[in-house]
Amino acid sequence: MNKFFRRLKPSKKNKGTQKQKKPIEKYYELGEVLGQGTFSTVKKAIDKRTGLPWAIKILPKSGLNENFKLVENEIEILSTVDHPNVIRMHEIFETTDKIYIVMEIVTGGELFDRIERLDHLTEQESAYLIKKILNALKYLHSKGIVHRDLKPENLLLSDNTKYAEIKLTDFGLSKVMSDQDVMKTACGTPIYVAPEILSRKIYGPQVDVWSTGIILYVLLSGCAPFYDENLPVLFNKIKRGKIHFPSQEWENISESAKDLIRKFLIVDPLRRITVEDALNHEWILKNGDYAEEKLSMFEFLLEESEED
Repeated sequence: MNKFFRRLKPSKKNKGTQKQKKPIEKYYELGEVLGQGTFSTVKKAIDKRTGLPWAIKILPKSGLNENFKLVENEIEILSTVDHPNVIRMHEIFETTDKIYIVMEIVTGGELFDRIERLDHLTEQESAYLIKKILNALKYLHSKGIVHRDLKPENLLLSDNTKYAEIKLTDFGLSKVMSDQDVMKTACGTPIYVAPEILSRKIYGPQVDVWSTGIILYVLLSGCAPFYDENLPVLFNKIKRGKIHFPSQEWENISESAKDLIRKFLIVDPLRRITVEDALNHEWILKNGDYAEEKLSMFEFLLEESEED
């Protein structure tokens, strides 16, 4: 861990990775269960010192085994980041048998759940979310952090409103690169994984751009652009990168949206659109800004009504 911290500077808004050895119950009142994962339970908690609500991820050490390094990796990365579209870690407690990660609380669930509930989103809603994801990636990549497992399950919504803030989470598979580093490790979730990872080629931050393109396709259509129950067949489809827009799902989607998807999903990472260029794509500028203006107007009207 020490070697890592010589490369990344801790964020000023969290308490770093120095683990508290005192019982967490001394500082927090633990409440209802917010979520249950394979290796962890997330509970709502109130800070007894401030009265503020937090989410606490509880990880029994006995169940982690080989996944302990993923948890350690996530803690190390989250201790260094500070961005409105990246989940914020507050502090850590450790006992002989458990690790407690105190994080900001979000109540809107996973983006995956919203897609499942609505089937698909409008272009304005999708552009709003994609713009937020791109802003998070721009920040992370500027710090040399590549997420490597970007998918709707790892994107949390701050609340249940239409234009909730989005929070990128789950940095277990993420990698911090220096100028000399290269990545060749195969990782990620099959449907969202970039072709250069599957081809076992050296890869970089552009793998996150590919995954963003898959997410955009899913947001607009409710379907994945590449799918097969047979993984080798799925991987071949991804490596070929032939994109189809079936008329039933895509007849009412703008050509501009399809153009951005095609640019996101270029197989050659050197030709694939960059995060910066994607943020300046006409579809994002038109629809993402429209959504943000609409949200700002809603907040303004809400404030006006409260004053009256």
